[in-house]
Amino acid sequence: MQKSTITATLLLLPLLVTMLTGCGAKEPSKPPEKITNVTVARVAQKDLLVTESAVGTETALGAALDYDPTRGGGNTFYVRLPFPEQVANQLKLGQAVTLTTFAGNKSAQGRIREIRPPLNVTTQSRDVIAAVNNAGWRPEGSIRGEVNLGVRRNALIVPEQAVVLRPAGTVVYMVAGDAVTQRRVKTGVVSEGVIEIVEGVKAEETVAVDGAALLSDNAKIKVREPAP
Repeated sequence: MQKSTITATLLLLPLLVTMLTGCGAKEPSKPPEKITNVTVARVAQKDLLVTESAVGTETALGAALDYDPTRGGGNTFYVRLPFPEQVANQLKLGQAVTLTTFAGNKSAQGRIREIRPPLNVTTQSRDVIAAVNNAGWRPEGSIRGEVNLGVRRNALIVPEQAVVLRPAGTVVYMVAGDAVTQRRVKTGVVSEGVIEIVEGVKAEETVAVDGAALLSDNAKIKVREPAP
């Protein structure tokens, strides 16, 4: 055998060993598929109370003329509540208002006494003056005023956590077995932890709730029991 042939053979040996070794090697295993733990809820259908609220304080004039930390029953307090203009336009004189103090979380029922013209161009709000007869309650600091604007009959609702904002728009994740599909929806009223779905779902369909923000279309899931 010529010297050049021996040299060439020696140079090819590492390549041949690599090829022979590779023939018996296993393909690398795929990483485990991501599974997201979620809780689920069925789309419910019920009458939904439509409420709006604003945070205000006792009127400056009332506080200046009638301030007395020891004053008792029989007095009337006036509270200024800056509601958004589109909400204020739906209110009526004499309409009931639930007033709650942040200090002590005490509540009282009042009535709308005055709806003033728009003054704040920046916030587009209107001052609504509510009057409440003192019954062991007095406004202290900030006060939350809540009004009832009506009832949505047979509204389709889901927990707020089920609704997620994605580049495609507002979506929920519909549960089918161990996977979900993304579905665009149109939302309506938000009230006490639930949100109305105006378009996109049907009653009794199942949606992902806790964990929905971590999902994508066709994601794998494991349903877990909600926290007690």
